[in-house]
Amino acid sequence: MINGTVSLPASLPTIIGKIVDDGIAAAKADYSRPDQKQKLEGSILGFEECRHLGPEAIRQLSIDANARSMQALHEQADDYWYWRCRTLEIEWVANVLSSVLYVNGRQPITTPTARGMLKAAEILGVKEK
Repeated sequence: MINGTVSLPASLPTIIGKIVDDGIAAAKADYSRPDQKQKLEGSILGFEECRHLGPEAIRQLSIDANARSMQALHEQADDYWYWRCRTLEIEWVANVLSSVLYVNGRQPITTPTARGMLKAAEILGVKEK
């Protein structure tokens, strides 16, 4: 619900754990080919780094991860996709968590996207009418 609240079915650490678990499962499905090993490993790292953090720490992790992936880009590093996928998955956790925070009247980490809101609704158990 926009501009309202949705009762949280669980604590924020439990919700973050669900975002992480679902994200890792999706990454494993998306990056299943041998040539995508860097992407998979970077994605899993990004998710796992978020698992036991709160909103502010995830915000800072996102900033730091983006700086690291930009460094890899500028260096034309062989492991660029490792760092980029790590960053993207941290940003995904921040996006979904921001949606959860927003609908509960709390300050989001970042501007939530429609896809982030849909994933948050799924996690919170919001049903369409």
